[in-house]
Amino acid sequence: MKKLVVLIGHSGSGKTTFCESHPEWAVVSKDHIRRMVFNRDFDLSYEEAVDRIFAAVLVETVESRAEVVCVDNTNLTREERFSLIEVALASGREPVAHVMPLLPLETLYKRKQAQLRELASRYPQVRVSGFDRARYNRIYRSYEEIGEDEGFAELIQEAPLVQPRQSTRVLKVRRTRRKRVPELKPFPLFT
Repeated sequence: MKKLVVLIGHSGSGKTTFCESHPEWAVVSKDHIRRMVFNRDFDLSYEEAVDRIFAAVLVETVESRAEVVCVDNTNLTREERFSLIEVALASGREPVAHVMPLLPLETLYKRKQAQLRELASRYPQVRVSGFDRARYNRIYRSYEEIGEDEGFAELIQEAPLVQPRQSTRVLKVRRTRRKRVPELKPFPLFT
């Protein structure tokens, strides 16, 4: 069955990077619309138009032949997710929630700032207005945890990446010859 994958996560949580690992998916994103149509990152005076274009593109995309359509937005509230579930069901697609890790506010805010700096240097034609801390705090706190009662056919929780601990010890590396390891044979479950 065709699917509508709804990404859920804060700005800076890795949603777009996750989408890039699935080039076969048709991706609909308000960020893409802002940047490609209006040459803006976020500008409140354009958001009404962004919302209308997003809705039209989403309807056309879910009606397409694409096996998987992915919505790459924050989708932090139940209300936002509910409308996407309705679109999925109306188009005969299975709604799938893919939840990004909930990381600490400070970590996500730093990531978002780094993303904006990279965007400004990579695409000088895009007007990057920034993301002030107070606005990011409000958005961060608006997150409503996803529940099984929302109507998704499948709920996938992305595991947070574990950061390796930095060691202050210097390890000496000894070169040794590799020994040949005998082939492992499967252990019979029932004998």
